[in-house]
Amino acid sequence: MSSKTPLCERLAWTLPQAAEVYGLSYEGLLEAANDGRLITTRPRSRRGALSWRHVTRREMDHYMETYEI
Repeated sequence: MSSKTPLCERLAWTLPQAAEVYGLSYEGLLEAANDGRLITTRPRSRRGALSWRHVTRREMDHYMETYEI
């Protein structure tokens, strides 16, 4: 099921979505998340399994201010 809210208006995204919204490379965000420079969460799916990594707008803004030139 897909959200009808446009990507740019959401408060959280998967890493590929965040890369698209902020114009960054997915690989760069993944590396930052793996290094602990970008804090992500893994919410539970409807089945109870961990879903894709998500990052909040607030965390992306912090990452952009701190690590991006």
